[in-house]
Amino acid sequence: MERMVNFRLEAFLDSINAIHDEQAGFRKHKSAIDQVNKRSQQIKDGFHRQMSTLACFIDFKEVYDTVSRKLLYKSKFTTELHETC
Repeated sequence: MERMVNFRLEAFLDSINAIHDEQAGFRKHKSAIDQVNKRSQQIKDGFHRQMSTLACFIDFKEVYDTVSRKLLYKSKFTTELHETC
């Protein structure tokens, strides 16, 4: 059952472009290593063009563990998701 829900949720989110292509966490065929390689290439390209590069990497590990479930449910995204599914 969980796989079916996950499959449908992924398909829905992809259909409305809710997840940016740069997002790699917990997505099939994407990994953190791919993201590091992509950023490394961008830095190299910028270096060859004599451009400065600024990067900020944020790890949101356990970020939703402290969020109130009631507030999360009332958020705009989950309300829209609930109304469409």
